[in-house]
Amino acid sequence: MNFTDVLRRSRRALVIFPESSVDGESASNFLRYLLRKFSSDRMTVVIREDQLFAMSSAPSLKTLTYSVRDVNTWFVPRRELLQRMENSSFDVAVDLNVNFSLTSAFLCKASNAPLRISFVKKNSDQFYNFQVKTRGTNNKYSYRSLLKCLDMF
Repeated sequence: MNFTDVLRRSRRALVIFPESSVDGESASNFLRYLLRKFSSDRMTVVIREDQLFAMSSAPSLKTLTYSVRDVNTWFVPRRELLQRMENSSFDVAVDLNVNFSLTSAFLCKASNAPLRISFVKKNSDQFYNFQVKTRGTNNKYSYRSLLKCLDMF
């Protein structure tokens, strides 16, 4: 797969909002960046209902919300949630969780996007085909590194 071609030709994006509320502001800035490439009607944000407040400063976007009831005991999304997401097609999926989240990883993989992007983290190879390695645990720095990486394409 030629990542440059796939990213340049991408028309529809799925963004999985981070589960940690600490990441909200940086993630909102990342969404603004993506809006320069994808129009708001071609971008969908997957976000937990209890995290919607974190998007208050973000631009108005199509959202697919889920709750703890949509995830089973082992943090795997239930069939209904997966079906809601599979009703759309995406060219690129970006998981903004800096730390590994099984729920988000499953959702990203279930998107069937040819390009699935996230940060390097333990157990992530089977879910993502493009991973950005960052140093440290500063989320702002991690998102900035991801933006710089995507800007190369």
